[in-house]
Amino acid sequence: MAVYLTGDIHGGMDMGGIPAFAEGEGAGLTRDDFLIILGDFGLVWREPPSDREVELLAWFEAQPWSTLFIDGNHENFDLLEALPVERWHGGRVHSVRPHVIHLMRGETFEICGSTFFCVGGAHSIDEKWRTPHVTWWEQEAPGEEERAYIAEAAEAVVAVDYVLTHCPPTGQYDHYRARWSGFWGPSDEWTDWLEEHVEGAFSYKRWYYGHLHFDSDVDDPHIAVFDEIVKL
Repeated sequence: MAVYLTGDIHGGMDMGGIPAFAEGEGAGLTRDDFLIILGDFGLVWREPPSDREVELLAWFEAQPWSTLFIDGNHENFDLLEALPVERWHGGRVHSVRPHVIHLMRGETFEICGSTFFCVGGAHSIDEKWRTPHVTWWEQEAPGEEERAYIAEAAEAVVAVDYVLTHCPPTGQYDHYRARWSGFWGPSDEWTDWLEEHVEGAFSYKRWYYGHLHFDSDVDDPHIAVFDEIVKL
């Protein structure tokens, strides 16, 4: 059993190392192995779904491993929230396909003998050019009620192996590297909130995040992931 991480795929526009992984190491995996996408999955987007969404969701479901994802800021939250909430490996999830599963915010999961505290969400830097409930959703960053849930969940945790978020806490927001990679968004009140309510709430070994579109050990134990496939 093994767990792998990768970054944003943006509805299939940024598949990064996943196709090569599928033809190589991934071909020998089983359903008890997991690939986790760190937000901006983007394949639950249209209603009815586009041909591309149907094709890629079928592709992920057909792989020998199981695909998990936390949400980013490029998701259709109306569609995600319409899915039934289930319990899986200790936390709440939405099953998009039997082996394509959304890990909900503020949940702790036990996967392959390790524990993961998961918090999706981020603010969009291009919000003003997008259309509410068509290409942009206010649920992209947790609201007051959801933040209270996440904060309470974080306070109940003593220690986990890994924290998985879409964006980093403010203290680990590498503006220079983000701009160099073509991502020009700043830290904001949500990254500040993560810094205040999650960063020091419990102990952990590593914190992995996507969103900034580069791969780097920014400040061990905080690690940015985009195109690479990281085996834990």
